[in-house]
Amino acid sequence: MKIIADRDRGIMPTTNHQSRPFTIVAVCTGNICRSPLAAQLLQARFDDTGLAASFDVESAGLSAVVGAPMDQIPAEISERLGGDPGAHAGRQLTSMTAEGADLILTMTRAQRDEVVRDFPRLLRRAFTVSEFVQLLAMDPRHSPDAVEADSSTAVWRAKVKEFSRIRSRVVLTGRDDIADPYRQSREIHETVGEQISLAMSHIAHSMAGLAITVLSE
Repeated sequence: MKIIADRDRGIMPTTNHQSRPFTIVAVCTGNICRSPLAAQLLQARFDDTGLAASFDVESAGLSAVVGAPMDQIPAEISERLGGDPGAHAGRQLTSMTAEGADLILTMTRAQRDEVVRDFPRLLRRAFTVSEFVQLLAMDPRHSPDAVEADSSTAVWRAKVKEFSRIRSRVVLTGRDDIADPYRQSREIHETVGEQISLAMSHIAHSMAGLAITVLSE
């Protein structure tokens, strides 16, 4: 998993929009607990589906502890569940990273709203984790944009666009937010870790299945 994207080093991609990897940025507050855990586990699940080369999964924070490693307990959880926390260094969500993302996944509704407030052009690409999971669960799979796609990355970009149009069907409450476990007990960390792990597995396998379904028709 790339911890610092080429974009943030001033290196612009040379591939066109449709052929470059589908970029997902997981976002939380400090970028030392929830978002790196989500990014690492999502990347691991994509590895399991054989789609790792199609994705660039990153993480960032709205008030990041820049340069810091992951907090100890979420790092242990990540490693236990197949993630790779070793190279993580906290980083701030910048306009270059945010606007280069195909999908932003935040842990809470407030974080999603802050992302959109800071980067208005992300309105149609920013979702909470729970929101995106619920949209995947109700996905009709055969949207006009998706059936015209000729690659898996094009399918996913089309679906994100569609989900932004139907997101009002999902009603979120405080229970849908992934709580901040920072400086909390191991029990709370484990609960949050399980919540994130289940969501990332659902996202990876749903997106893999979607690409197979659409492109095989």
